[in-house]
Amino acid sequence: MHSTTKVSSEEVVKGLLRSWGHDAEDFEIEEDQSSELATLFGMVSGIVMVRRRSTGEERLYAKGPGSAWFGTLLMDLARGHFAAASTRHSRAMLLQ
Repeated sequence: MHSTTKVSSEEVVKGLLRSWGHDAEDFEIEEDQSSELATLFGMVSGIVMVRRRSTGEERLYAKGPGSAWFGTLLMDLARGHFAAASTRHSRAMLLQ
């Protein structure tokens, strides 16, 4: 018999963050399904807010059927969003 276990968005995000070498405890993940912002934009399933405590960077991702929020988070990580402040400073110096 096959058992299915529902995994929360927070667990998924923390696992992804760890796989990218981040300390998942440095992040705050909130799932909001009753947000006025979600209602305003017609996001039936709500939003996922990811915030890095040490840098203050925060991003919102729309959830719902057909939503690509997980892929968008993955692309944000690949682009260096949520990187440590020292890493960002190093990248900025290289671009000058």
